[in-house]
Amino acid sequence: MKSNLRNITDIPTELIHNNTTLRKRLVSTDEHHTGDIATMNYAWLEPKKQLDIHTHIDGEEFYFFLEGTGQMLVGEEWLPVTKDDFVIVPAATNHSVKNNTDKNLVFLTIRTQQATNNTDIMNIVP
Repeated sequence: MKSNLRNITDIPTELIHNNTTLRKRLVSTDEHHTGDIATMNYAWLEPKKQLDIHTHIDGEEFYFFLEGTGQMLVGEEWLPVTKDDFVIVPAATNHSVKNNTDKNLVFLTIRTQQATNNTDIMNIVP
């Protein structure tokens, strides 16, 4: 039986969203789970970076901020975010995260999926 224990240092780092965001994918759509979680990521924005504005049409996304300060776009509103803030992004809602500081902005994301397939449906807003 494969162990369910993972250490963050053993998970590869990926550069995503047009090279704006670094992440370690904790839960992936490639894995088979019985719940409705599509992905779970440990992610960070380096200083002066912004995540592309995008939307997930198939489910909502939850952000929990672990370190740093920044701003988060939900719909048309930019919200100030800092350590211990939790933000819910409804399905089909534009969102982004921006780091205007000189330190990393670190956060967890959990995305749900209402669709029956395991594809990562995302639309990038120009």
